[in-house]
Amino acid sequence: MIGAVIGSFLGLLLLLLSIQFYMDLKNLTEGGGTDTDQFVIINKTVTLFNTLGKSASFSPEEVDSIKLQPFIKNVGEFTPNNYKVSASSSMLGFYTELFFESVPDEFLDVEDSRFQWQSGQNVLPIILSKDYLALYNFGFAPSQGLPQFTASTIQRVSLDITVRGNGQRKVYQGKIVGFSERINSILVPQSFMDYTNNYFRDFQAKGSSRLLVLADNPFSDEFKGYLKSKGYELSTGRLIGGEIASVIKSLITAVAVIGFLIVLLSILVFVLNFQLMVSKSSKDIGLMMQLGYKQNQIGQILKKHLMFLFGIVMVLTVIFFAITRYFIIRFFSSQGMELVNIHPVVIVAALLFAGLFVFINFTNIQKSIKNLSS
Repeated sequence: MIGAVIGSFLGLLLLLLSIQFYMDLKNLTEGGGTDTDQFVIINKTVTLFNTLGKSASFSPEEVDSIKLQPFIKNVGEFTPNNYKVSASSSMLGFYTELFFESVPDEFLDVEDSRFQWQSGQNVLPIILSKDYLALYNFGFAPSQGLPQFTASTIQRVSLDITVRGNGQRKVYQGKIVGFSERINSILVPQSFMDYTNNYFRDFQAKGSSRLLVLADNPFSDEFKGYLKSKGYELSTGRLIGGEIASVIKSLITAVAVIGFLIVLLSILVFVLNFQLMVSKSSKDIGLMMQLGYKQNQIGQILKKHLMFLFGIVMVLTVIFFAITRYFIIRFFSSQGMELVNIHPVVIVAALLFAGLFVFINFTNIQKSIKNLSS
């Protein structure tokens, strides 16, 4: 009986988790009404023509066309620097050429009052990508014999930012004020970018080379199909590809089938156990009938025992389902994917299992007692 309880618990848990995960994946890839709004960065595919001088930037007409798509909620343009930038530090003993970009404030995922700049201000606030900090710590620093920094420590480091262009030169005091998980870039305030592009401009920009897009559902086939038809690329590796999604769905289906088979076998074990219980208690049951007990009264005793065991199965399943679900949601959230709550199909599946379990075992108990009495 203990084995039957464990089997029912494991089988039902596998079945429900598989159904839930399948529905999650279906919603992510097909846009099934889940709240999956997400920022993604898109750019044009670089071809040989771009190598020969053709711009890979987005024209104003192309940006307007993207904004009109029903599955896109907002579009932010990256503004690159039109001059040369370098950074140096006497404390760290290094020098490097840099690039700057800016985006509208509503697209930033770092809220810091220090990320402001006004004309005449010498301190330049900078938001750095978290990936860039990791590249420095585990790539650049070890190869150059430089110290590694935590996020809090590097914010105390002052950098000499030299801006050169249009025959002018200016040194600003760069301060890193935050780290972005959304944008892989070196960001400066839009006001600083507008001012320096006007004052130090060495060349005329040909438009934004990247766009920050708030998509209704970046996992949907409609969104991915649009990007493919326009020759655009996603600059993030966090979205689920169609081939990978198909493989995952196949694996989930296989796990669901295994869980369903385990559930059926566990029900069969319960049936056999209660048949054996009735058989072993045949003398006691016969004596009770002679004393005036009815079949239904005897059946209620066994049914109560069955429901106690079934209650244990359901409680264990709910607890472990909630725990597993919590960690799955946390993992996907760290990957930038928001999952829905428990899908109604999971609840329906659990209720169907409960109904099937109770119906089969109750019928079996009644039938076993009736056969014994006859």
